[in-house]
Amino acid sequence: MKYLSLFFACVILFFSCKKEEGNDPLPTVSNTPSIELVSTSATNINQFEDIEFSVKYRDGNGDLGESDADTKTIYVMDNRNTSIVHEFHLQPLAPLDKSFAIQGTLKINIENVILLDQANNSENATFSIYIRDREGNKSNTILSPSIKINK
Repeated sequence: MKYLSLFFACVILFFSCKKEEGNDPLPTVSNTPSIELVSTSATNINQFEDIEFSVKYRDGNGDLGESDADTKTIYVMDNRNTSIVHEFHLQPLAPLDKSFAIQGTLKINIENVILLDQANNSENATFSIYIRDREGNKSNTILSPSIKINK
């Protein structure tokens, strides 16, 4: 009987032990920002309408954005003509004197999209998007879906 009690105690002890969830260390987040396209407002627009991109970002040390409004850190290239680059200011997304991982979503709006060749009734465009942090690290570049621009 004593061995049977000991056996049941061991079985109960074995099955009652389990790994606690949530105690694993968080995965390391790179100090180089990374972005991901979440959505595009439309894939078929009329000339002079706006396109809005929703972009998810992650940065391991939170140094996205600049306090100087003249400094541009978001870049959107029109792939129909790569010399057309829309540049945007991004305000600091975390305190300038702190370093910690951040993530969130940005809305990037391209206003008054036009046909590059006015002789065309429509054109298809894609846009390449990337950001730079205060250390000059460039994120990955994401590509928008094809957007049809109509006259």
